[in-house]
Amino acid sequence: MNILRYDQWTDTALTLHLVSQMLGKVKLARMVPQPEWNHIVLYLTPDGVTTGLIPNGDRTFAIDMHFREGRVTVTDISGRSSGFSLRSGRSVSDYYDDFHRMLADVTCQTDIHSEPMEMAITTPFERQTEKREYNHEHATDFHRMCVFAHTVLLEFVAPFRGKKMLPSFFWGTFDTTAIVFGGQSRPFTGHGVIEKVAFDEQMMEFGFWPGDDAVQEPSFFILPYPFLKDDLTGEPIRPDRAVFSHEKAEFFLTLRDAFSYPDPKQAVVDFCRSGFAIISSHEKWVHLDWLTKPLFA
Repeated sequence: MNILRYDQWTDTALTLHLVSQMLGKVKLARMVPQPEWNHIVLYLTPDGVTTGLIPNGDRTFAIDMHFREGRVTVTDISGRSSGFSLRSGRSVSDYYDDFHRMLADVTCQTDIHSEPMEMAITTPFERQTEKREYNHEHATDFHRMCVFAHTVLLEFVAPFRGKKMLPSFFWGTFDTTAIVFGGQSRPFTGHGVIEKVAFDEQMMEFGFWPGDDAVQEPSFFILPYPFLKDDLTGEPIRPDRAVFSHEKAEFFLTLRDAFSYPDPKQAVVDFCRSGFAIISSHEKWVHLDWLTKPLFA
């Protein structure tokens, strides 16, 4: 697997991130709301991500972004389809125009809020006129990293009983994440609609994030809510290259470090299992015996 530092593929990463937000915002506009934004996540496919089915009367449709071939397509249940290409020399505003034309071709026009969400970039799509490079190989490398993460996280969360979210692609934060819930109400006391919906009960996120301008290495992370206040640096997290960031109140294991072990998949599973044990004990999760009891002996 080719592990990409963020600075190796910044233009392509931003293109995928911003265009994936267009897909997600269509779901945001059309889907019936669910707790923790479960109605707006994207799903990994063999060559990219998809919205899955989106209601539209007798023209239910799905939007797919194909990383390998650099193409975005929409198809409705009657078989009508349209699409456009991702390629170098195009801007986000160009893609935004293409995106609206594509939806109109299949009669599934959707008004969306054009300002990016959960990003440092806040300029609306139609005003992002900078031309960017698009590298198909880097997009494919990113997809393979996400698929690896999806496979490992699915194995980790599979045995858990109770409420959980299977690995999904979160277009706001550009990560592939699974969530396990503790069954306790913990309403968010701060401000922000996104946070109030995302954080309303006890949970842990186990995810993979490709990095950004500040953090170059793609990493696995464990984020609990309510957010940790204590420094857990001394806790015996596995494997030995995993770390706790007191600043971010999260555990981290870089993808590169995971692949430094003889069995990278097992290294990530061990990371998730040990992180869950540490945090659930520290935060006094209840019903752990039932929550973690395997369904199949």
